[in-house]
This record gives sequence, structure tokens and C-alpha cells, in this order.
Amino acid sequence: MAIDLAPYEAPIKEAADKLEGDTGASDKAQADLHALSKSLADYGTRHQTEAGKLRGNWVGDRGDLFGVKAKEHTQALDDASNWASSTARTIGDATSLVKDAQQQCQALLREFDADARTLAEAAASSKDPGAEMQARAVIAGMSAKYAKEAADIVNAAKGRLQDLMSGMNATAPASAPPAGPLGSRTSGVSSGGGGGGGEYSGGGSAPSSGHAMTFPPSDQYGSGPQIKLPGGQTVNAPNERAAIAVRAALSRLGLPYVWGGTDPNRGMDCSGLTQWAYGQAGIKIPRTAATQTIGQKVDIHDIQPGDLVIWSGHVAMYIGNGQMVEEPHTGDVCHVVPLRTSNAGEPLLGVFRPSA
Repeated sequence: MAIDLAPYEAPIKEAADKLEGDTGASDKAQADLHALSKSLADYGTRHQTEAGKLRGNWVGDRGDLFGVKAKEHTQALDDASNWASSTARTIGDATSLVKDAQQQCQALLREFDADARTLAEAAASSKDPGAEMQARAVIAGMSAKYAKEAADIVNAAKGRLQDLMSGMNATAPASAPPAGPLGSRTSGVSSGGGGGGGEYSGGGSAPSSGHAMTFPPSDQYGSGPQIKLPGGQTVNAPNERAAIAVRAALSRLGLPYVWGGTDPNRGMDCSGLTQWAYGQAGIKIPRTAATQTIGQKVDIHDIQPGDLVIWSGHVAMYIGNGQMVEEPHTGDVCHVVPLRTSNAGEPLLGVFRPSA
């Protein structure tokens, strides 16, 4: 019997639906504010010109008072013009942020569908009576993982939107109305509701548009099949290609997690890190965690540096001495952690040696 993916897609879509909103209205508000800014600037210039002409009609205290008041009005018009322009830019940034988060969620759903359909089709064609049950368990784990990633995309977007709104209030002139809570009529852009989930564990987090980082050369972690770990211990990989991959992964310590990220200088996700690291060793492996089950499958007790520990929605690289390196989730960076076999309830697909 074919596996119906709709129930597994539903939690992902539910999280993504929280981003639905009228961004068209935000685009109009941005255009209106730009027009208002220009009009206010024009009024300010005309006021300053006319005030200069009238200033010559008075002398003494009356003239001085007129000059002070005229300058105050000109400054108020300039402040209002600048605020309208700044608010328009903030609304543009917020609208772009929401649209980008929507695209990330859509890409997340497409990625889940691709991997889940592959598993479902394999189960349907298998003669193993337990294949469908096993596939359903893996797909359910993937669904939970991807739903959390989608919810965290929403949560991260909401946090950044709140920062934008706070900044808009902080720079408003005394006469300007407050930006209001996120999603309100006065906020300028609707997020379509609140976010869910906790930390962003999927990607994007944050988009791969941060500043490029610089890293020390990977040869500081040894050479040949030998690996010098960050703590100073020395371990040997099963072969030089595995060692190169480990050294490459270690060279990205401190790199921000970015969902869907593949940029080794700005941000990567868990499978982006392992794919890039093995690419440095001349070994091409698939893009997503669930599809990186290539090479030799090994028992956890025989794990060696360079082996990949793979769950249905996450992957980490073993580096030796009971440790592994991973890109964990948005808000965190590439780091070394103790070896584990559990990951938020996801099914462990196994330990694999791409360099075999």
C-alpha cells in the first residue's frame, strides 16, 4: 500500500502558514511613505524659503521670535521626512524578510517531499513486509524534524521583525505614531500571525548573507592520516581522505549555522558542512543528511575519524577521542561535542564511512 505523505506534510505546512500575510499592502505602504517623505522634504524647503523672505519684514524681538519659530517648523518637517523615509526602508526590509522566510519554508517542504517520496517509493517496491513500517517511522521522524525547522524559521523571522519594529519606534520623532505590535495595522507589515517552536534548527537561519569569515588553514590540525584535535590529542583516521575531511570540518569551527547554507565562509547547515568537508577530500556526497548514507556502513563500536553519524534529519562527523563535529541549529555555530546516538527522537540511520 502506498504511503500517503499528506499527514506528514501537514505539520510543516501549518508552521509555514503562519507567515502568510498581505505583503502587497506593505509594498503599498512603503511606496506611500516614500512619497510622503518627498512631499515633506519639499514642504520644508518651501517653508524655509518663504520664511526667509518674511523674516525681513520684522526687526527686534518680533523678528528674532519669528526666526526661531520658522527654524523649528523647518526642522520638524525635515525630521518627519527623514522618519517617513526610514520607516519606508524598514517596511521594505521587513517585507523582504517575510518573503525570504516564506521561500525557506517552501524549500524545506520541497526537500522533505523529495526525501520522503524516495523512501515511500523504495518501501512500495520492496518485498520486505516490514519495509513500509520502517519507512513510515523514518518519514515520521523526518516530518517532526522538518516541522520544527519550519516553525523555527517563523520564530527567527518574528524575532528579527520585532527588532525592526523596535528600531523604527526608537528613531521616530516625538510627533510620529508608534509602530505598534507586530502584525498590527500600524506595524507596516503583517507576519500573518506568531511563530512557533524554539531555536531555529533547520536553516536559514538566518539567510547566507552575513559577512564572510576568515579561518586558519586546516593543516593546523595535522597532516597525512594523522589528526590533531582541538584539545591537543592526536588520532589517526582510517585513510588520508577521511583525515582531510575531518581537518576541513574542524577548520570551520565557529561558522554560524544557516539552514540550507553551503557557504563555508558565511554559514552552512549540518549536511552542508559534511558535504563540503568531504568535497575537500575529493569525495562527492549527496546534499541532505538522509541521503548521505554512502560508503561502508560500520558498527558504532568500530567508528573511526571521518565516519558520519546520520539520523533521518541530521548528520555529524566523528573526529576521534569520543567526539564529533557538527553544525547544530540556528543561533549556534559549528562546534565539537561528545559522540551520541540520539538526536531529538529521530531514528538513527547508522554510521557510514564515505572514504571506504
